[in-house]
Amino acid sequence: MLGIFGLQLALPLASLARRSDCHLGFALVYHRVDDPHGDPRRELVPAMGTSLFTAQVRHLCSRYRVVAASELLGATRQRRPGEPFPVAITFDDDLATHADVVAPILASAGATAAFFLSGASLHAPYRFWWERLQVAVDRRLELRSLSVGTARRASGIHELGRQLEALPPAARKTIEVELERIVGPDPPEAGLRAENVERLVTAGAEIGFHTRRHDLLPSLDDDDLARAMEEGRSELADTVGQPLTAISYPHGRADARVASAARAAGFDVGFTGSPELVTDQSDPLLLGRLSPSYKSLGEFAFEIAWTILRATVQR
Repeated sequence: MLGIFGLQLALPLASLARRSDCHLGFALVYHRVDDPHGDPRRELVPAMGTSLFTAQVRHLCSRYRVVAASELLGATRQRRPGEPFPVAITFDDDLATHADVVAPILASAGATAAFFLSGASLHAPYRFWWERLQVAVDRRLELRSLSVGTARRASGIHELGRQLEALPPAARKTIEVELERIVGPDPPEAGLRAENVERLVTAGAEIGFHTRRHDLLPSLDDDDLARAMEEGRSELADTVGQPLTAISYPHGRADARVASAARAAGFDVGFTGSPELVTDQSDPLLLGRLSPSYKSLGEFAFEIAWTILRATVQR
């Protein structure tokens, strides 16, 4: 772990990269921010501790230009030598911590972020299959009743998660129902209610779409793909008070066909999970996002600075 040494290395690397005339930017993808800090080795979607997230946001504000997700590509194209590289902070999934924990941290730093939501829990508690699976594994509950082909041979929660992710939507829905039977009803605090979405909007956050069912979009046929782009979108837009023109693709997975469907549905910008920088040549419907370090501020700062500097040299 790089720790303080990583931060000391990052600062001159970032300064050197700034001299470049390259049109580069980047987006970061977060999920849950809360205490205690989670463990990526045993959790599908671990929480990032509040102290580490706060430090990361402050670092971004001091060394980069934090912009709205919808403005990232434009800011990338307009960047001039010596100017800081633009960054968009983004969040996926419908989590109560977005409003309760993340929004105050962003406000204290003077930063903005985009939250990509499904809207599945606007009016009632709801957990997706991976949340229920995590609860079952954490409680060491019996999972033999899950009829997922080779699921019983999975070596751990991550492998089992990949197997469930790859299932056809109807089969995965059956598993989701079975997981609810195993772990019990979704708790009252599950998901993100309409009033908390409104709180995010009031705080200046950008709200995008993450599809209602969170299906693996490249696996859908054309009709189901078009339906995924619209189902639940208008309801969430009504809550937000304006049309949703930005999308992040479930599981970070998208290809040219998915991007074409998003474009046809009226989205202007789309984010994947590909660990790629944004360039002036990036497809606005296939923008990559980097995953932040869960280890330390030093590692976070170094990884970003090194990634950008290496790109400036290669270009």
